[in-house]
Amino acid sequence: MANTGKRTSSTSSRGSKKSTSRSSRSNASRKTSVSKSSPAAQESAFSRIVSKFAASKAAMPLIFIAAVILLVGIDLLISWDNFGTFFKILGVETLIAVVVWVIMTLVFSRRSSKESDSEPAEDEV
Repeated sequence: MANTGKRTSSTSSRGSKKSTSRSSRSNASRKTSVSKSSPAAQESAFSRIVSKFAASKAAMPLIFIAAVILLVGIDLLISWDNFGTFFKILGVETLIAVVVWVIMTLVFSRRSSKESDSEPAEDEV
């Protein structure tokens, strides 16, 4: 009977050892799987890179160049290599861009002049 008591105690201790080792292994594998496949960390890194690029001085010229290339490419596709049509479309787009630029310049210049007029001068005594 003493042998059966030892067997049950040794089996129960072995079983408990196995269960703890299994649980620690499963917890370890869960932790590594979560840290390896976290798309939120990758998205935040990408968004940080994009926001840093957008804040840099090189962003506006590159966006402008990309927009001009895109418009010229679309114009070429629309005109089907008919250069008369291509230059007419390009001329209309240029006129629209100039008109929008003049309107935006006037709007922003009026806004800045109103803001500077409404602010009291701090240097006056």
